[in-house]
Amino acid sequence: MSTRSAESRSNSPDASVEKRASKKRKVLSCYACRNRKMKCDRVYPVCSRCQKTGRAEQCTYDPRLLEELPASGEGHLEGGIGLNNFPQPDSGLGPTPNSNIAPDALTWKLRIQERRLGLLERQIARMDNTRGDVNAPSSIVNNLDDHEDDPKIKECFMFRGKSFKTQFYGSTSPMTLIGQFPELQIFTRAAMSIDSSMGRIRGDFKAFRTRRKALLKEKGPKFQGTDAEILPMLPTRSVMDHHVALYLKTFETSYRILHEPTFWKEYHAFWEAPQGELTPIHFVVILLLILAATKCLTPEQDTVFIGDSSIGREAASNIIDACDAWLKRQPRKHLTLAFFQQNCLSLVAKRVNCVKMKQDWINSGDLIRMAMAAGMHRDPSLLAGKRISEFETEMRKRLWGTIAELELASSIDCGLQSSLCGLYFDVPPPANVPDEIFHTESPQAPVGRPLDHFTASSYLVHSHRSLSLRVHLMQLLNNPSTNLQYSDVLHYDAQITSILSSFPTWSSPESVVSGALLNLQLRQFLLILHRPYAILAATNSRFAYSFTACANAASSIIGSHDLLIQRNIFALNHIRNDIFRAAMTTAMVAYNNSSFPELSDPPLNGTAPITEPPAPKSNPAEWGTTTKPSIPPGVQLNIPQMPSNNLMMKCLVTTSMELIERCVAIFEHKVMSLGTGYMEFWILCSALSLMPASSPFNPAMYNYSNDLRSRNQKAIDGITRLCFRVLAMQKDPEDNFASSLRSTISTASPPDGHSSFTNVVVPQGATPRGPGPESSIMGVPGVHGIPGAGGLATALASGGKIMAPGQGAWDDLQDMQVDMSGWTFPDFWAFDMGGDS
Repeated sequence: MSTRSAESRSNSPDASVEKRASKKRKVLSCYACRNRKMKCDRVYPVCSRCQKTGRAEQCTYDPRLLEELPASGEGHLEGGIGLNNFPQPDSGLGPTPNSNIAPDALTWKLRIQERRLGLLERQIARMDNTRGDVNAPSSIVNNLDDHEDDPKIKECFMFRGKSFKTQFYGSTSPMTLIGQFPELQIFTRAAMSIDSSMGRIRGDFKAFRTRRKALLKEKGPKFQGTDAEILPMLPTRSVMDHHVALYLKTFETSYRILHEPTFWKEYHAFWEAPQGELTPIHFVVILLLILAATKCLTPEQDTVFIGDSSIGREAASNIIDACDAWLKRQPRKHLTLAFFQQNCLSLVAKRVNCVKMKQDWINSGDLIRMAMAAGMHRDPSLLAGKRISEFETEMRKRLWGTIAELELASSIDCGLQSSLCGLYFDVPPPANVPDEIFHTESPQAPVGRPLDHFTASSYLVHSHRSLSLRVHLMQLLNNPSTNLQYSDVLHYDAQITSILSSFPTWSSPESVVSGALLNLQLRQFLLILHRPYAILAATNSRFAYSFTACANAASSIIGSHDLLIQRNIFALNHIRNDIFRAAMTTAMVAYNNSSFPELSDPPLNGTAPITEPPAPKSNPAEWGTTTKPSIPPGVQLNIPQMPSNNLMMKCLVTTSMELIERCVAIFEHKVMSLGTGYMEFWILCSALSLMPASSPFNPAMYNYSNDLRSRNQKAIDGITRLCFRVLAMQKDPEDNFASSLRSTISTASPPDGHSSFTNVVVPQGATPRGPGPESSIMGVPGVHGIPGAGGLATALASGGKIMAPGQGAWDDLQDMQVDMSGWTFPDFWAFDMGGDS
């Protein structure tokens, strides 16, 4: 019986198969190229050779290879399993078990497969139609023209410089939007040719910054990074108390860097230590970086400027330089909790003050690599035994989540791939608990609160849920080989909207920053995804939803910042570029969906490109008398008019103009707090001036040249008003910068003899007077009625002072890593060239 059983087993089909089975080598090339013994570039779903020879339907790959290799971009197969083990956005918070491919990457691969099947079905349908087959499957016929009207979206990027002195900015960077809006470029060049004062103001800023750079270069490095340089920079305890409280209220409710009970224990011990006791320098560095991060966040009305930069930003920059020099001297062999806290605080301080932003992506990348080298990207439970405490486990989770968010935000703003793309990490999110629940001696892990209960760690907990999607979108949007179709945009729109609707609504006042940040970091992707299609809404009704989606996303972004500013919270306006992105996207979409009626006075078509603005004329009365701005040959500047035959477009364009106005006001807060970002403000003023007029268009009464001049002057008035406010708040009114700028503004009256300064208010106690010999400007006695910006500058020179209605925060293009001197319209871009290196 046993013999028969053995025989039956040996003769069984399974046994014979098992004996003969051998592991086949995977075929990397497609089968078509392999059979023809041709070289295959292994592009998925169809290699280029099969595509060129018309054999796309024969291009197939080894199924085992497709199961193991993730698709990158449009389908280039890459070796290795390197994608993150992220949780799905709508699932739990833990990593996906037994999965080597991120859910979003897997979904994208399935969509590529579906697209390939659709391509094959369309080819079969065409073959059947050619043969006169009227019985073709209905699914094939329905899919025949699914994507025939999808426009070809070009890569959006900025590549400037020459030789090896180049900089690259990818699709997700807000600065690349400027290059996608050629009409705005032409408009700004026309404005600078109309009024030569813009060129002189530009020269004042550039000359001041050139002198400042030369002076700093002569002096050499300001700090050597010694302990003796650090200690004298610490202010008194009363000053430090205010800044620490502001920091904890603003940043520690979202990014988690410190453990508050432990920090307060060290803080009190530091100030109460007896004289002569050894000073913990590492803790002093943390205090100084907190001071730098909050230096420009107070809603003070009397902001003072040193040249073009606010005195708070200058002080913060000095502190950051000293702390960075100290950090460079510290050994990295044995890393500590304080080391990662110091580096995180340094990144936050630089961003909130817009200092050294050209190196931000590099610095955040270095920090995340140091964290990876320390194993912070892996689950702390892998450290078996007593090598890590529960307190350290929780702090590692918090710090990794903070570092990942900071690095991802920097990558989006620069348009460069994040280090998280292709990285496997399985560290779980931190527990949703307040800091008081655990301490350095906690014997067990803290038990998390419900997700709808707000704690200081709630932001990291909920942000972890969308991390997979955001990293995936970053990888797709900054990959030039990605062929996103409109169905993909709607797919990701639905995912983002679903995640946003799943966030709880907290009633705690401390949750306002966390809630706004969760909203902003997802809404920005809606603007990026929908913009290419929203600009086509007027000509293709299929994309009308994208215009609505852009307007809704911009409105939500602006509303979040408005709410924060109303509560005197300026941190997110400083540290992020949402306002500039929202304004530029909205302006571009509104312009392209406006009407452009035929005119008897046609738009100007120049015969030679602009290189420099007109040289200053000897007689100030002659300035700004140019009647026809130069425009590059072959390019027409069409002035948009309000849509008249499409009610939906008219409503959306009107709403967009209101949103841009709010963006200009919010960005002005940023500039007047930091003293940087003048070029972006000039761009926003120009974009607002280019928008359609609210009044009905009358072709019989319309004059193109007059309309263009009026719009140009409106944009110039906006930036001139801002420069005047900076001049009014100089710490030293007699320095070279102030004297030069005052001279420029005082002789630069507009051609029509007046200028609007709606944001300049009368000083307290001053009363505006009517016209007459005893009249005064802005209520400053003894100054007679001099029109325009020149009159305001003369009032200042006579001792008058003008206060702004509100102070806030700014940003700067050179601090946003862009030096525009190599562009084809250098007049405009050279305006804000200087800044930190």
